[in-house]
Amino acid sequence: MKKAGLRAAALFCFLLASPGWGLAGRPLLTEDAGTVETGAMEIELAFDRARDNNRDKYYIPSLQIAYGLTERIEIAAGMPYIFLHPKESGRVDGAGDLYAYLKYRVWGERDLYPALTLKPFLKFPTADENKGLGSGKTDFGLTAGFSESFMGFNLHGDGTYLVFGEKDVTDQMSLGLAGEFEIAKGINFVSEFRYGNNFNSSRKDDPASFMAGLQTEIAGALFDAGLTLGLNNAAPDYVFTVGVTLKFK
Repeated sequence: MKKAGLRAAALFCFLLASPGWGLAGRPLLTEDAGTVETGAMEIELAFDRARDNNRDKYYIPSLQIAYGLTERIEIAAGMPYIFLHPKESGRVDGAGDLYAYLKYRVWGERDLYPALTLKPFLKFPTADENKGLGSGKTDFGLTAGFSESFMGFNLHGDGTYLVFGEKDVTDQMSLGLAGEFEIAKGINFVSEFRYGNNFNSSRKDDPASFMAGLQTEIAGALFDAGLTLGLNNAAPDYVFTVGVTLKFK
């Protein structure tokens, strides 16, 4: 892969394999305003299968551990393992970048306004840059998440500003809108729309995508599955994800 291809692959892996950037409960990427219960731990295990617009394929198992420090504060860290199958060169694999975040619920939901959380996060360059699995730079950002519930529906919206450590990569703003509701006893339908702004003169490289999925709880574990479809050439063609969230206290 050429250097430009490596950079694109690293950026794609970073955005795809970092569930901490925004999570309203898997398989959604859009942030919600909830936090892990004080003294409780949540372990998320996931597997993503994706194909980029250039036909590169990704297979990404990942692990995230979150802990409730207080009623309003949650901390978490996670890391993916990336199997990258480029269309034009040999297959590579390796550990992805380690990420960590702190999530603070500013206020809860009220009659006149939604709940709000703020989440600063860091990505550490633990992935192999030469393999195209990471950028080799530290990145950071901030997410603001909103949640509102009414008539059996839960709505979530978020905005994330992402600062990349690479000098030749522009910052990115990501926006998301998601909803969830119970379609049958114990089964939730979830969906979301996401859009990214790369802050350049061409709108052709601003990714947009739509996701639909399901959640169900079995024996205290929350299982999920979702399918994301790219709405333009800047987004991955598809991302299929399955996962389970285990809660301990």
